[in-house]
Amino acid sequence: MTIGKRGEKQLLVQCLTALYGTMVASLLYYKKFVKSLKSKGFKLNPYDPCVANKQVDGEQLTVCFHVDDCKISHISSKVVSNTIDWLRSDYENVFEDGSGLMKVHRGKTHKYLGMSLDFSHVNQCRITMIDYVDKIVAAYDKASSELDDGFTLVFKKANRSKTSAAPDDLFVVDEDAEKLSEEGQTAFHHLVAKTLYISKRARPDLSTAIAFLTTRVKAPDIHDWRKLSHMMEYVRVERLQPLILSADGSGVLLWYVDASFAVHPNMRSHTGGGLTMGRGFPIVTSTKQKLNTQSSTESELVGVDDMMPIVVWSRYFLMAQGYGVTQNLLLQDNKSSMLLEKNGRASSGKRTWHTSQQPEIDLLN
Repeated sequence: MTIGKRGEKQLLVQCLTALYGTMVASLLYYKKFVKSLKSKGFKLNPYDPCVANKQVDGEQLTVCFHVDDCKISHISSKVVSNTIDWLRSDYENVFEDGSGLMKVHRGKTHKYLGMSLDFSHVNQCRITMIDYVDKIVAAYDKASSELDDGFTLVFKKANRSKTSAAPDDLFVVDEDAEKLSEEGQTAFHHLVAKTLYISKRARPDLSTAIAFLTTRVKAPDIHDWRKLSHMMEYVRVERLQPLILSADGSGVLLWYVDASFAVHPNMRSHTGGGLTMGRGFPIVTSTKQKLNTQSSTESELVGVDDMMPIVVWSRYFLMAQGYGVTQNLLLQDNKSSMLLEKNGRASSGKRTWHTSQQPEIDLLN
């Protein structure tokens, strides 16, 4: 027992074992689990330290883990069962109250972190977050009714189909617009944070809208609320829309990358891009560029540079998983940018000489 600086009594204790929830506990568990995997012949993917692989009966056994949650896959259900039995023997601790039993879920559909992963369709994974989406829409309706001080009636158009989650004037900012009340700002922040969560997991179609709205949470105005309402009405109508992922087996990674020049109030451009291996986009990004550019060509170059780390990483990760990657293609719609990326200084002119001083990059490899 000690006395603090303000005179309050403090009880100091020493933990003899790691305390759950701390960074040290997570690190100790990770080291222990990785050691166990390696003792059983697993090898970690060098490009993702939470994915381990092992050859069993001529086929690959993969264990993906996030903290103490694992996803085990192998062509043979018996191999999966044996892996589960091993994990039970090493990590299951049943306490006196009956708690501590390892929970196992097998089948074609799984739920994790609010996502529903459906593998029941041939060569497809369908991801939905319907329950979570319904909670967001309900929270939006509640906030709209509680904050109805005039502006919600003007801007809200309920149950009207939207072709996009982003309105046409998404990036337009009126600095003189009326700010939301303190309660409105809190509700706006909560709704944007909840929608950001689903956009990263099951609803990439919200990425552009949410990329802008996240920049407005500090001091949102009535126009920001209108844009949020537009997105929410889109979500309401498209609440059942799944993210369907499928690979065509060609080994071709197709990256679509584009940039909108000087669309933000500070004259910065916006980058959008995504990866498809046949159907659907497992990786999507939509973000404001971090520097100002002088032309659409230069903004396209910056957009490619923004995407390059994930483009290269994806290829290396899949190859380390044993999947043949025949081509890693990056697609653009700006001929000048493509020539600069491919030829460097040889395709540089007076307006682009300052952008061609970097080493050339082969986007096909």
